[in-house]
Amino acid sequence: MTTTQFYLQPVSLQQAQQIYEQHMTRDFPPAELKPFAMIRQGMQQGSYDFLALYRTDDTLMGYAVLVAEPGQPAALLDYYAVLPQTRGGGVGAAGLQLLRQYYAPQKDSILIESEYPAEAPDPALAERRLGFYTRGGARKTSIAERLFGVRYTIFSLDCSAQGSACSESELEQALRGIYRRMIPGTVCAQAVQFGAEAIPYRPAVEWG
Repeated sequence: MTTTQFYLQPVSLQQAQQIYEQHMTRDFPPAELKPFAMIRQGMQQGSYDFLALYRTDDTLMGYAVLVAEPGQPAALLDYYAVLPQTRGGGVGAAGLQLLRQYYAPQKDSILIESEYPAEAPDPALAERRLGFYTRGGARKTSIAERLFGVRYTIFSLDCSAQGSACSESELEQALRGIYRRMIPGTVCAQAVQFGAEAIPYRPAVEWG
C-alpha cells in the first residue's frame, strides 16, 4: 500500500474520546494506557496531538497519539495502532510515512519506544515490533530507557529525508525533557531512568 491511499487528520476532543473508548482500551493493556483525562489535558494545553489515520474513502484505519510540544525538536509517539481488521496489509507502514511527512515542517524526529525483547513478556512479539519500525524507516538508537520498570529500545523516525539534524545526545535530552514536563518531579525521578541507570532490571510500576 502507498501513502496516497490514506491521510492523517487531527481529531476533536469528542472524536479522541470515542477512539479511546472504542479502540485504545482494546488495543493496549491497562498498565500501558493513560487515563483519557491526561490525554484530554495534553490536547487542551497544545502538547498532545491525536491523529486519526483514514483511508481516502474516510474509513478509520488507525490512530496515533503523540507528545508534540511546540518549539521542541522531537515528538514522542505515545500510542500507535491500526484497527485489527486492517492489520498485515501495509497500513501501519504507510501510517509511519504519513507521520514523518506530517511532522517534517515542525519536528526533526519522532521518537518511538519499543519494548526491549530480552525483558518483554512476549520476546517474539517484541522482536517483530522492532522489525516493523526498522522496515518503516525508523533508526534504532543507542539510547537506553526504563519507564515505570519497563526497558525500551528507542527509535528515531527522522522527519527529513536527509536524516536527523540532532545527535543521539540531543534526542535523549529531548526525551528526558518530555518526561520531566509530563510526569510530576518526584514520580519522574523514581519511574524514568536513562543511560546506565536504565539497564539493571527494575520491577514494573503502573501509572498512578
